[in-house]
Amino acid sequence: MKKKKHSDQDLERIYNDVFGDAMQHMRSYEVQAVAATYMAIAMRLYKTHLDAEEYQSMIETIVETEVEPYNNKNYLKKFLN
Repeated sequence: MKKKKHSDQDLERIYNDVFGDAMQHMRSYEVQAVAATYMAIAMRLYKTHLDAEEYQSMIETIVETEVEPYNNKNYLKKFLN
């Protein structure tokens, strides 16, 4: 499969679009349901488009990467109102 190169601006745009969609879903569903759905979609996309070694490497990267929580709950609330 040909690898596509995306600019930082492209990646920021898709992140913001998907984040906005998630915020919309959180108006109707619990955060755990929304997060689990996005994780399931991501896992299937990776499984579909990566070979076995690349997939395993991606899973390891996901598990080992520390992420910062949205510490300020008001940050999320501004998207939900």
